[in-house]
Amino acid sequence: MELCLYDHEHGYYSSHVRTIGTGGDFATTPTLAGILAKAIARTIHLTGLQDIIEIGPGAGHLATALRREFKPPFPQFRKLPRYHLVERAPRIRSVLRRQLGRSVRFHTTMKSALRATGGAAFIFSNELVDAFPVRIFRKGDNHWQELVLEASEAGIEEQWLPAGRLPDSSLLRQPWTPGQCLEVHASYRQWMEDWLPHWKTGHLLTIDYGGAPEEIYHRKPAGTIRGYYHHECVTGANLYRLPGRQDLTADVNFDDLVRWGKDLGLHDHRLVTQREYCSSFLGKSSQPAERFLTDLHGAGQAFKVLLQERG
Repeated sequence: MELCLYDHEHGYYSSHVRTIGTGGDFATTPTLAGILAKAIARTIHLTGLQDIIEIGPGAGHLATALRREFKPPFPQFRKLPRYHLVERAPRIRSVLRRQLGRSVRFHTTMKSALRATGGAAFIFSNELVDAFPVRIFRKGDNHWQELVLEASEAGIEEQWLPAGRLPDSSLLRQPWTPGQCLEVHASYRQWMEDWLPHWKTGHLLTIDYGGAPEEIYHRKPAGTIRGYYHHECVTGANLYRLPGRQDLTADVNFDDLVRWGKDLGLHDHRLVTQREYCSSFLGKSSQPAERFLTDLHGAGQAFKVLLQERG
């Protein structure tokens, strides 16, 4: 998953992201409406922070919409906040530099961004965690198995082996039915452990699709790991047929994000649905795209918003 998404030459995010929407990747929340940017801008204003770090900006739609909210006549911001982007892929950074100009500072790592802000910042991401590499486990009668991949003449094949040391996850403590498959974003916790010591104070806003374990895996015995290739959902053995040419993702277990944050010294402000988050700032919208993003039976419920604090 790491190689297929992030390899500098052949990874999906480096070489195959062309457009957002028809003919390209799935349209994400900021490409459809500015309601999320407005809600985030109001959250930033309430914190009083002057440095903003966006992680994994993708095509830059949210950065563009959010920076628009900072400029007059937006009354909350007397001074234009400093905007930082953390992006690993060189080709995406090159495109974003041309699109966003010199007013945005680019970084390849969170450590670099935090050094530039003196350790104080409002940090946020949209659809970032779901793309972190997962470990996949299957419930046995009295034990856990872990999925491993093997390259053979026939291609990439799956094998289930007895799990060794299990990651710290709430998923593995629940009484699942034998055969249930689960994904753990253990790499996300490891990534946070690497840069959190350099973050002194601020807020962390995480937006992604997922929820509690019982919500994520309801009627999904095969788990949630999937790919997207030209708007087509890909599962099973097809995940291995187009490495580097399709997006890969798994739903986010927010119970883990909350507990991992507490273990690492963060304080929770709130965990709500995207519908609740946007509506609490902006009320009901009459725009069709914005109604879609706050739909109780769609994106408004599927996406969650977690706000955590440091210091």
